[in-house]
Amino acid sequence: MIEVRDMTLMTPGLRHRRVILSGASFRVAPGDRLGILAAPGSGKSTLARVLSGIDRPDGGSVRRQGRVSWPIGFAGFLHPELTVAENLATLARLVGLSARDVTGFCTEFTGIAGLAGRRMKTLTPTQRATLAYACALCVPGPATWIADEVISVGEPHHRRLCDRILAERLDEGALVFLSRNARQLKIWCDRFMVLIAGRLVPCDDLDVAQQALELEAASRLAEGRGAA
Repeated sequence: MIEVRDMTLMTPGLRHRRVILSGASFRVAPGDRLGILAAPGSGKSTLARVLSGIDRPDGGSVRRQGRVSWPIGFAGFLHPELTVAENLATLARLVGLSARDVTGFCTEFTGIAGLAGRRMKTLTPTQRATLAYACALCVPGPATWIADEVISVGEPHHRRLCDRILAERLDEGALVFLSRNARQLKIWCDRFMVLIAGRLVPCDDLDVAQQALELEAASRLAEGRGAA
């Protein structure tokens, strides 16, 4: 469960920060599938990191109850100079699982021969992405899963596997999916909000929300040209 109260988010950095979100309040309960439509560059990745607990909001509060995933596919915790086994052992300690279970799940999921003994830096980008996805889903539910644009990875057979296992996890969990892709949000979610003009607005029609985002982008572009 995630409960957000009067949250304010600013762009990262020390200078020239802008408001991403102001005065946001919402709740994600067990069983919810919340889709947040957001344009590229709107700050949705920052919002995803704050919801998952990686970063803190600039104002207001985010309360979490139970397990909350980091953004699915996030690979920032996988050290390139360590072996996969060493990385997964660290992950296992952090999430309270056995290294054997985590390594077994990730090896089966990725289908990469000799995965545990490989150094992270020797994996291809696709292999790293698939492993990062497996790391997020190795933690059993119930949990609230956070997805930032990435809902499946890899080759077509891996994407089907991603979809199947995530659907199984969601049988006893919740999902917050942030994306610019309205079609994908419709597939996975049944409640929607749109991030527009620094506000999270409840939305029943994603097509209308998409048009509103496009109009906002066109207006910003026109303003930029006028200023130039």
